[in-house]
Amino acid sequence: MSKQSTDSVNRRRFERVDISREANVVVYHVNGKKAGVLRQLARGGFSMEPDRDYSQDNKIYNFTIHDTLEEIRVTVNARPRSAGKDYAGFEFVDLDASAAVDIGIIIGAHYEHGKA
Repeated sequence: MSKQSTDSVNRRRFERVDISREANVVVYHVNGKKAGVLRQLARGGFSMEPDRDYSQDNKIYNFTIHDTLEEIRVTVNARPRSAGKDYAGFEFVDLDASAAVDIGIIIGAHYEHGKA
């Protein structure tokens, strides 16, 4: 199997966790302005209901994801991968170990809520 097809298989192997709107996990720009509401989170990135259109964009953004349930604020760099009128999907860029742990905690917390 080629490296490219192996990467595609691995990319989809990791479960995406849906985040309810009521969970109020908010994504902020580095300047503190609200960017959107987190709706899905995975090891490789996230999807949100954005406050602006990212469909024609491919620059890297610095965001802070704030989960009030877990009282976690995690800063990430992310690039838009797909976007529409009411969603924007981002991939993490150079996620450091500390941020990866915090993302894992948020995933775990909302995975459990989704199963309850």
